[in-house]
Amino acid sequence: MYSFKVSSHVSFPLEGLDLRPFLAKECTSQVTTYDLLSVICHHGTAGSGHYIAYCQNVINGQWYEFDDQYVTEVHETVVQNVEAYVLFYRKSSEEAMRERQQVVSLAAMREPSLLRFYVSREWLNKFNTFAEPGPITNHTFLCSHGGIPPNKYHYIDDLVVILPQSVWEHLYSRFGGGPAVNHLYVCSICQVEIEALAKRRRVEIDTFIKLNKAFQAEESPAVIYCISMHWFREWEAFVKGKDSEPPGPIDNSRIAQVKGSGHIQLKQGADCGQISEETWTYLSSLYGGGPEIAIRQSVAQLPDPESLHGEQKIEAETRAL
Repeated sequence: MYSFKVSSHVSFPLEGLDLRPFLAKECTSQVTTYDLLSVICHHGTAGSGHYIAYCQNVINGQWYEFDDQYVTEVHETVVQNVEAYVLFYRKSSEEAMRERQQVVSLAAMREPSLLRFYVSREWLNKFNTFAEPGPITNHTFLCSHGGIPPNKYHYIDDLVVILPQSVWEHLYSRFGGGPAVNHLYVCSICQVEIEALAKRRRVEIDTFIKLNKAFQAEESPAVIYCISMHWFREWEAFVKGKDSEPPGPIDNSRIAQVKGSGHIQLKQGADCGQISEETWTYLSSLYGGGPEIAIRQSVAQLPDPESLHGEQKIEAETRAL
């Protein structure tokens, strides 16, 4: 019925925190030492209090205290003795620093080169900040065919950085990956696929609207088919362009109920839509799936009044005899 704050002092290093003893066996990371970047401290009780932060400026290496709108320069010994609530560490690697300095030096040389290479801005950000950026990954702006997806071409400058040949060759020899890109072009294969997809969506939605309009005009359809609204919503999102991938096969399992005789009927209270036989045939021909759930309307034939009057007259005459 109560809580209290644990105020035990936690000692922590500002530099060189080695986490190698705590790594999982399958970890492939070669850099296991970390340097402190920031500390969050809490002053008060478990029920109330105040937060302040200590952060290191990575440009000048100086530590600062951030207390609401007040920012004060402090010595690192102050940071090392605070009551830490959250510690933020970053991997440290002298080799990574040397690599960045070498790339800067190569770029500053401005050697004339016949080719210029494009590299993923996302990967280059990793190179500038990560101790282990991993292989170059230019697939962030390329399609599977090696070109630029049409939907990315208008903002391709935000996705790539142009590098001199000497810089590219150094990064590629050091980190591998790729692929190498020295010409940007819109992928014609993707363009054809996009146009075909747009046509498919247009045909499917137009056909559905036409069939459903005819269904709504029927006063008393002989048979009504049921379709899961869960699947229908996925299909609707696809044909309207909200989802890039088409739905899977029609799945009516959520709304179907199997009777003892094996007959499939609509589950009571099921989230379903009603469509015509023609609409069901069209959708199932495209996507397959099931099971088929049909509601057949059987209306009993009412006897003809004239015929009924005649039968009553014959019955009365028979009784008189």
